[in-house]
Amino acid sequence: MQVTIGIPCYKQAEYLPDAIESALAQNYKNLEVIIVNDGSPDATGEIADNYARKNPKIRVIHQVNKGLASARNSAIMNMRGSYFLPLDADDILLEGCVQELVRVAKATDADIIAPSFKTFGISNEPVILMAAPTAADFRTGNRIGYFSMIKRTALQECGGYSSRMTFGYEDFHLWFDLLSRGKKIVTIPQPLILYRTKENSMIHDAQKHHKELMEQIYKDFPTVFPV
Repeated sequence: MQVTIGIPCYKQAEYLPDAIESALAQNYKNLEVIIVNDGSPDATGEIADNYARKNPKIRVIHQVNKGLASARNSAIMNMRGSYFLPLDADDILLEGCVQELVRVAKATDADIIAPSFKTFGISNEPVILMAAPTAADFRTGNRIGYFSMIKRTALQECGGYSSRMTFGYEDFHLWFDLLSRGKKIVTIPQPLILYRTKENSMIHDAQKHHKELMEQIYKDFPTVFPV
Protein backbone atom coordinates (compact mmCIF):
# COMPACT_ATOMS: atom_id res chain seq x y z
CA MET A 1 0.00 0.00 0.00
CA GLN A 2 1.54 3.26 -1.10
CA VAL A 3 0.96 6.42 0.94
CA THR A 4 1.23 9.92 -0.50
CA ILE A 5 2.31 12.59 1.98
CA GLY A 6 1.12 15.94 0.68
CA ILE A 7 2.88 19.03 2.04
CA PRO A 8 1.33 22.35 1.00
CA CYS A 9 3.48 25.34 1.80
CA TYR A 10 3.32 29.11 1.63
CA LYS A 11 6.15 31.15 3.12
CA GLN A 12 7.38 28.20 5.20
CA ALA A 13 11.11 28.26 4.49
CA GLU A 14 11.85 28.25 8.23
CA TYR A 15 9.89 25.09 9.01
CA LEU A 16 9.68 23.09 5.76
CA PRO A 17 12.94 21.14 6.19
CA ASP A 18 11.74 19.65 9.50
CA ALA A 19 8.46 18.51 7.92
CA ILE A 20 10.25 16.93 4.95
CA GLU A 21 12.86 15.24 7.13
CA SER A 22 10.12 13.75 9.34
CA ALA A 23 8.49 12.26 6.24
CA LEU A 24 11.75 10.84 4.89
CA ALA A 25 12.62 9.38 8.31
CA GLN A 26 9.53 7.13 8.38
CA ASN A 27 10.31 3.41 8.65
CA TYR A 28 7.44 2.70 6.22
CA LYS A 29 9.15 2.91 2.86
CA ASN A 30 6.33 2.64 0.32
CA LEU A 31 5.58 6.33 0.28
CA GLU A 32 5.98 9.41 -1.85
CA VAL A 33 6.15 13.06 -0.83
CA ILE A 34 4.47 15.77 -2.90
CA ILE A 35 5.37 19.32 -1.91
CA VAL A 36 3.08 22.01 -3.28
CA ASN A 37 4.66 25.45 -3.27
CA ASP A 38 1.64 27.75 -3.26
CA GLY A 39 3.28 30.81 -4.75
CA SER A 40 5.70 31.46 -1.88
CA PRO A 41 7.69 34.69 -2.22
CA ASP A 42 10.48 33.41 0.07
CA ALA A 43 12.92 30.50 -0.31
CA THR A 44 10.26 27.80 0.23
CA GLY A 45 10.25 26.72 -3.42
CA GLU A 46 14.04 26.57 -3.63
CA ILE A 47 14.24 24.44 -0.49
CA ALA A 48 11.63 22.05 -1.87
CA ASP A 49 13.45 21.76 -5.20
CA ASN A 50 16.75 21.03 -3.45
CA TYR A 51 15.19 18.11 -1.58
CA ALA A 52 13.58 16.79 -4.76
CA ARG A 53 16.90 16.80 -6.59
CA LYS A 54 18.40 14.60 -3.88
CA ASN A 55 15.53 12.17 -3.31
CA PRO A 56 13.43 10.43 -5.98
CA LYS A 57 10.54 9.99 -3.52
CA ILE A 58 9.93 13.74 -3.57
CA ARG A 59 8.06 15.67 -6.23
CA VAL A 60 7.44 19.41 -6.20
CA ILE A 61 4.53 21.31 -7.71
CA HIS A 62 4.84 25.07 -8.10
CA GLN A 63 1.62 27.04 -8.51
CA VAL A 64 0.40 30.60 -8.14
CA ASN A 65 -1.04 31.34 -4.72
CA LYS A 66 -4.51 29.80 -4.51
CA GLY A 67 -4.80 28.89 -0.84
CA LEU A 68 -4.55 25.78 1.28
CA ALA A 69 -7.51 23.84 -0.15
CA SER A 70 -6.19 24.27 -3.70
CA ALA A 71 -2.66 23.30 -2.70
CA ARG A 72 -3.88 20.08 -1.07
CA ASN A 73 -6.05 19.33 -4.09
CA SER A 74 -3.04 19.75 -6.37
CA ALA A 75 -1.25 17.06 -4.38
CA ILE A 76 -4.32 14.80 -4.53
CA MET A 77 -4.62 15.20 -8.30
CA ASN A 78 -0.99 14.14 -8.73
CA MET A 79 -0.82 11.39 -6.10
CA ARG A 80 0.09 7.79 -6.86
CA GLY A 81 -0.69 6.35 -3.44
CA SER A 82 -3.91 4.67 -2.35
CA TYR A 83 -4.02 6.85 0.79
CA PHE A 84 -3.37 10.57 1.19
CA LEU A 85 -1.72 11.97 4.32
CA PRO A 86 -1.75 15.79 4.49
CA LEU A 87 1.06 17.39 6.44
CA ASP A 88 1.36 21.14 6.87
CA ALA A 89 4.87 22.48 6.41
CA ASP A 90 5.25 23.52 10.05
CA ASP A 91 4.19 20.18 11.57
CA ILE A 92 6.13 16.94 12.10
CA LEU A 93 5.44 13.22 11.73
CA LEU A 94 6.64 11.23 14.72
CA GLU A 95 8.70 8.08 14.24
CA GLY A 96 6.56 5.16 13.10
CA CYS A 97 3.58 7.37 12.23
CA VAL A 98 2.92 6.12 8.70
CA GLN A 99 3.54 2.49 9.62
CA GLU A 100 0.89 2.65 12.36
CA LEU A 101 -1.58 4.47 10.12
CA VAL A 102 -1.15 1.79 7.47
CA ARG A 103 -1.50 -1.01 10.02
CA VAL A 104 -4.83 0.41 11.20
CA ALA A 105 -5.98 1.03 7.62
CA LYS A 106 -5.35 -2.58 6.68
CA ALA A 107 -7.00 -3.89 9.85
CA THR A 108 -10.16 -1.76 9.57
CA ASP A 109 -10.49 -0.77 5.89
CA ALA A 110 -11.47 2.67 7.19
CA ASP A 111 -11.75 5.60 4.80
CA ILE A 112 -10.24 8.03 7.32
CA ILE A 113 -7.61 7.05 9.90
CA ALA A 114 -7.14 9.84 12.43
CA PRO A 115 -4.14 9.84 14.80
CA SER A 116 -3.99 11.53 18.17
CA PHE A 117 -1.26 14.15 18.44
CA LYS A 118 0.94 16.30 20.64
CA THR A 119 1.09 20.08 20.48
CA PHE A 120 4.39 21.93 20.68
CA GLY A 121 5.39 25.56 20.55
CA ILE A 122 3.33 27.88 22.74
CA SER A 123 1.46 24.88 24.17
CA ASN A 124 2.78 21.40 24.88
CA GLU A 125 0.18 18.75 25.58
CA PRO A 126 -1.16 15.48 24.18
CA VAL A 127 -4.55 15.49 22.45
CA ILE A 128 -6.17 12.05 22.55
CA LEU A 129 -9.07 11.62 20.14
CA MET A 130 -12.43 10.09 20.95
CA ALA A 131 -13.15 6.67 19.44
CA ALA A 132 -15.05 6.45 16.13
CA PRO A 133 -16.66 9.93 16.03
CA THR A 134 -19.90 10.27 14.05
CA ALA A 135 -21.41 13.19 12.15
CA ALA A 136 -23.42 14.01 15.28
CA ASP A 137 -20.18 14.36 17.26
CA PHE A 138 -18.82 16.80 14.69
CA ARG A 139 -21.82 19.13 15.04
CA THR A 140 -20.26 20.61 18.16
CA GLY A 141 -16.70 20.86 16.81
CA ASN A 142 -13.95 19.22 14.83
CA ARG A 143 -13.11 15.85 16.37
CA ILE A 144 -9.99 14.90 14.38
CA GLY A 145 -6.90 16.62 13.01
CA TYR A 146 -6.38 17.76 9.42
CA PHE A 147 -3.47 15.25 9.31
CA SER A 148 -5.77 12.24 9.07
CA MET A 149 -4.96 9.68 6.37
CA ILE A 150 -7.70 9.43 3.74
CA LYS A 151 -8.45 6.91 0.99
CA ARG A 152 -7.80 8.31 -2.46
CA THR A 153 -11.06 6.80 -3.75
CA ALA A 154 -13.02 8.66 -1.06
CA LEU A 155 -11.32 11.94 -2.00
CA GLN A 156 -12.04 11.35 -5.67
CA GLU A 157 -15.70 10.68 -4.87
CA CYS A 158 -16.18 14.02 -3.12
CA GLY A 159 -13.79 16.05 -5.27
CA GLY A 160 -11.28 16.77 -2.53
CA TYR A 161 -11.26 19.92 -0.41
CA SER A 162 -13.89 22.59 -1.07
CA SER A 163 -12.69 25.80 -2.73
CA ARG A 164 -15.58 27.57 -0.99
CA MET A 165 -13.73 27.35 2.34
CA THR A 166 -11.58 30.35 1.50
CA PHE A 167 -10.53 31.33 5.00
CA GLY A 168 -10.12 27.85 6.53
CA TYR A 169 -12.08 24.94 8.05
CA GLU A 170 -11.46 23.07 4.79
CA ASP A 171 -10.75 19.84 6.68
CA PHE A 172 -13.87 20.28 8.86
CA HIS A 173 -15.94 20.67 5.68
CA LEU A 174 -14.30 17.57 4.20
CA TRP A 175 -15.22 15.40 7.19
CA PHE A 176 -18.90 16.33 6.82
CA ASP A 177 -18.71 15.61 3.10
CA LEU A 178 -17.19 12.18 3.64
CA LEU A 179 -19.43 11.25 6.58
CA SER A 180 -22.53 12.28 4.61
CA ARG A 181 -21.42 9.71 2.01
CA GLY A 182 -21.21 6.95 4.62
CA LYS A 183 -17.43 6.92 4.97
CA LYS A 184 -15.85 5.38 8.04
CA ILE A 185 -13.56 7.13 10.54
CA VAL A 186 -11.24 5.23 12.86
CA THR A 187 -9.14 7.07 15.44
CA ILE A 188 -5.83 6.07 17.01
CA PRO A 189 -5.27 6.92 20.71
CA GLN A 190 -1.50 7.00 20.24
CA PRO A 191 -0.06 10.47 19.38
CA LEU A 192 1.66 10.19 16.00
CA ILE A 193 1.97 13.85 14.97
CA LEU A 194 3.60 16.95 16.42
CA TYR A 195 1.25 19.89 15.81
CA ARG A 196 2.92 23.29 16.07
CA THR A 197 1.11 26.02 18.01
CA LYS A 198 2.18 29.64 17.57
CA GLU A 199 0.92 33.18 18.06
CA ASN A 200 0.00 33.79 14.44
CA SER A 201 -1.32 30.83 12.48
CA MET A 202 -4.00 30.03 9.92
CA ILE A 203 -6.37 28.71 12.57
CA HIS A 204 -6.48 32.16 14.19
CA ASP A 205 -7.36 33.73 10.84
CA ALA A 206 -10.05 31.10 10.29
CA GLN A 207 -11.61 31.76 13.67
CA LYS A 208 -12.10 35.40 12.69
CA HIS A 209 -14.38 34.10 9.91
CA HIS A 210 -16.02 31.39 12.01
CA LYS A 211 -19.59 32.51 11.39
CA GLU A 212 -19.37 32.67 7.60
CA LEU A 213 -17.40 29.41 7.39
CA MET A 214 -19.97 27.58 9.49
CA GLU A 215 -22.79 29.09 7.45
CA GLN A 216 -21.18 27.56 4.35
CA ILE A 217 -21.01 24.16 6.07
CA TYR A 218 -24.67 24.43 7.15
CA LYS A 219 -25.61 25.28 3.56
CA ASP A 220 -23.62 22.43 2.02
CA PHE A 221 -24.81 19.75 4.47
CA PRO A 222 -28.43 20.52 5.39
CA THR A 223 -29.17 16.88 6.30
CA VAL A 224 -26.42 16.96 8.94
CA PHE A 225 -27.64 20.26 10.35
CA PRO A 226 -31.45 20.12 10.10
CA VAL A 227 -33.26 23.40 10.71
